[in-house]
Amino acid sequence: MRNIRSHGGSRRTAAFLVPMLAVLTLVLPACGADAENTVVVGATTSVSDSGLLDELISAFEDQSDATVTPAVSYKVTPVIGGSGQIIEQARRGELDVIMTHSPADEAKFVADGEGLEPHKVMENYFIVAGPPDDPAGVAGASTPGEAFRAIARAEAPFLSRGDNSGTHRRELSIWKSLGIEPSKHGWYQESAVSQGQNLLVASDKGAYTLVDSSTFITLRDRVDLSAFVTDTETPNVYTVTLVNPANHSRVNAEAARAFATFLTSPRGQRIIGEFGREEFGQALFVPVAWSSSAAETP
Repeated sequence: MRNIRSHGGSRRTAAFLVPMLAVLTLVLPACGADAENTVVVGATTSVSDSGLLDELISAFEDQSDATVTPAVSYKVTPVIGGSGQIIEQARRGELDVIMTHSPADEAKFVADGEGLEPHKVMENYFIVAGPPDDPAGVAGASTPGEAFRAIARAEAPFLSRGDNSGTHRRELSIWKSLGIEPSKHGWYQESAVSQGQNLLVASDKGAYTLVDSSTFITLRDRVDLSAFVTDTETPNVYTVTLVNPANHSRVNAEAARAFATFLTSPRGQRIIGEFGREEFGQALFVPVAWSSSAAETP
């Protein structure tokens, strides 16, 4: 599979390059006061590719933690990957706080004592997208399952992330519910690239794929794909979780909690709720921390 290079100088396009740059920063030792004020944030590619992560980091770094005297200003080192990759890095103590969208993996991360204080932050929806001529005839499907069954029946090309990301996990759960093992068929391919890049490759190949609504809206003018089915029954929920400092001595617990608190604060939730309205005419994510906080562990 050929590599897709993004063009243009926007921060959103540059986000596709963040994973390698962010990982490289981890091999450089931090020292002194800078290390104390730096938080290493692991986030999924959809949060980065949409441009929201840049917005949140900028706002967080521009503010000072008013609960600390004297006030503390933090710097963020982002590490981008699929949810599965991010959680594995967190298990190794390479991250301070994570922002993922893979509920089963997150629950195990916390149950294993590796993660603390999970809080729902926001949500969007998964979409089954594909070529406009719709060779599998999924336009009439009312659920992702019906769409997947039609794709398998037609043996139409389908492109999977194939990387244990939250999107990949959701995709596999749909195939499993249908009793279909797509990897045994030639029409099923894996890209092992980020959410945005996967959508670009699917467009090039004229393939169907599962993508989150935020990434699709962000890239819809750059791809020749149509959105056919939106999975409104199972929202795609993003959760922020602290990495347990008791298991990893290098974890910056204070900075991690400051970032997580910012995401669920009124200001952080307003940024999330407004992001995308000016450029796309609609918000890309729905903030949920206010409504869910009463039911979560403080």
